Amino acid sequence: MIGIMNIFLLFFVFISYIYVNGQFCKFNKEFIKERHNDFRLKHKAKPLQWSKKLEEIATYEANLIRDNSDCIVSSKQVDTNYFSFFKNENIEASVDTWYEGINDYDFELGCIKRNDNIFEFTRIIWKSSENLGCATACCKTKGILICKYDNNTNKPGINIYIYIYIYIY
Repeated sequence: MIGIMNIFLLFFVFISYIYVNGQFCKFNKEFIKERHNDFRLKHKAKPLQWSKKLEEIATYEANLIRDNSDCIVSSKQVDTNYFSFFKNENIEASVDTWYEGINDYDFELGCIKRNDNIFEFTRIIWKSSENLGCATACCKTKGILICKYDNNTNKPGINIYIYIYIYIY
């Protein structure tokens, strides 16, 4: 009888472990997309559509980060936002966190300062972007959310280069 109880207990612990570890990396794709579009609307940018292709690329990168560095992002790809989170954190807060870069952005001069906060913000509202795809990967104590954007976000036009040239010389 004790042997059966031990087996049952181990089974219960195993199933609970799988459930808890698998659930904390789940996210609502529709919510992430709509949150992006809420912010884009404020800047008169067209709504993003979900891209299965970008989701697959994000999944591949998330799995590489998981397998090679235990969810620590050591280098960042262009057209990509990264959000690291712990088990008790809300993944959906990622878009709001990225949007906080608005506080560092200079709307008169554009993207003169070059930092991750600004780039995360501008990727969300980049007007020529049409598609978005995101994915997560789980590690032991944390996870990573990766969102990919199309159309070369954060590549300023000629006006920004003219300003920088005049400013330097």
